[in-house]
Amino acid sequence: MCTGGLLITSRSLLWFLVTLIACMTLFGAIVLPKWLIGPEVIQIRNEEGNFTVLRHPSVGIYNRCKRMGRIEYNCGNFDLNGLLTDSTVFPVPWKFTMTLMCVGTMLLGLTLVSTLVTCCRLHSVYGFSMHKLLCIFQGVSAMLVLCGYLVYPLAWDAPRVRTLCGPDSEAYSPADCTLGVSIYLGATGVLLTFLSTILSRKAEAAYYSSKAQRRVIDGQVLVCVM
Repeated sequence: MCTGGLLITSRSLLWFLVTLIACMTLFGAIVLPKWLIGPEVIQIRNEEGNFTVLRHPSVGIYNRCKRMGRIEYNCGNFDLNGLLTDSTVFPVPWKFTMTLMCVGTMLLGLTLVSTLVTCCRLHSVYGFSMHKLLCIFQGVSAMLVLCGYLVYPLAWDAPRVRTLCGPDSEAYSPADCTLGVSIYLGATGVLLTFLSTILSRKAEAAYYSSKAQRRVIDGQVLVCVM
């Protein structure tokens, strides 16, 4: 509960929204098995047999979609023992990607919740600016997800990827595979995370603007500044 009132600026609102979208895109990149799309076309007929759905095998960070049997299409996880899964099944670079992106996304999520606290006129913690503190945490989060994102292609020469993409697949060159939606979600999430660190400073400047502080001094409980 905000006993001291609320101070909301357009920049702080934009900061919150960008951070929220960054969290959502990074989460989508982590959970969707669509980082690499294989060239094989899998035809799946419906029960009545009056139409056919075309699918492609694909792989994510810890999950995959592939043909099971002659016509079945199945998606599931291959990290059965988490980070302890055998490296021939769950390549080491992907374990680093999983760890770095998950930690970075969780840290970003914590800063997302903390942005709401700044609206309650809690502007410092032990004398240190709340906005600067969140800026640092978001910067660390951005570096973690970026490192995790860049490490992922190092495993494109793994047996799992060569089975999907062809024997010519190697680090940063997926041979016959195409880049899936998760790759683009991850890139968007990384960029938005860096953008959120910049917006945190803009939000701080708006928070301490003369217009906002004058209305706080006047005793207004709800202060909204464009």
